Amino acid sequence: MTVLYRVVGRDDWEQAKLLGYVPPCGSDRRAGWVHLNCPEDVALVAGRYFAPEEQPLALELDLAGLEAQLEWLGPTPEKNWQQPVLKVSSLQLTWVSAVHELMPRREGRTVHYRLGIAEPL
Repeated sequence: MTVLYRVVGRDDWEQAKLLGYVPPCGSDRRAGWVHLNCPEDVALVAGRYFAPEEQPLALELDLAGLEAQLEWLGPTPEKNWQQPVLKVSSLQLTWVSAVHELMPRREGRTVHYRLGIAEPL
């Protein structure tokens, strides 16, 4: 199975460790599923939706056994990349296999991120 990620802010990750699941964002609640990212889209998504102050993290997921609940949405004018979604209400902490820091780098007003080394769980 393809390695997939979920980008979250540090506060959401800290809350997830207490709750046992990753709190869904507003977009997830509206859609009724969880938006995920392919490895090549993590930096793009982090740069578009997260400020450096939010300390975004990329949660690497092990979704073995959940393939039937995984769906692939095609690109749209707003999101010009293929987007995997998991047809569940929230991501369980047990599905997170690694946590990667996203290292910011400013170029003028734009922030670019790169995937850092995985943190132990």
